[in-house]
Amino acid sequence: MIAQPNSKGGLINMAAFLSVSRSNGPGRRAVLWVQGCFRNCPGCFNQDMQEFREKQVIAVPELVERILASEDIEGVTFSGGEPFAQAQALAELAEQLTARGLNIAIFTGYTVAELTAATDPAWQRLLAAADLLIAGPYEQDLPAQDYLVGSANQQLVFLTEKLKQHPDVVTSQGQTLEVIVDAAGKVTITGLTGKL
Repeated sequence: MIAQPNSKGGLINMAAFLSVSRSNGPGRRAVLWVQGCFRNCPGCFNQDMQEFREKQVIAVPELVERILASEDIEGVTFSGGEPFAQAQALAELAEQLTARGLNIAIFTGYTVAELTAATDPAWQRLLAAADLLIAGPYEQDLPAQDYLVGSANQQLVFLTEKLKQHPDVVTSQGQTLEVIVDAAGKVTITGLTGKL
């Protein structure tokens, strides 16, 4: 069963998962990429995550356990795809993780104005559970070198005080790239570097 856009919760259609990253938000954090995006921004970094198709459907409680097993993390980043396309299940996940002391960052192609004007209760619930948004559609003709943003129109929006003074935010020297090789030899390249 595929997790449909704005599904009723409980299941997340996951495109990818990284248990520890330092380039997808402040500090050591797990990263969850969801499958499916309505925006289809030209030049998107994650074009393979745009199509609404089943990748790995996972129940929220199972994902909570997987994230909590991650080594010495302080937060979780939701990316994609478009996290707000699976807002109900991600809100449920975020609430459970924040109750366990983790912070939540969300990369979204929507602007702050679009998100705050939305009437979908699931969107509002997900916003309420987040500490940081990296908001706005990716614009390939507006290059950026700032921390966490892929294009100059995107903005960091601190929804709580938790991450505003985080050392990674305060002392950032711009975009970062991370190359991770796991025990099986699988290579993951993540982060922002303009385009490789």
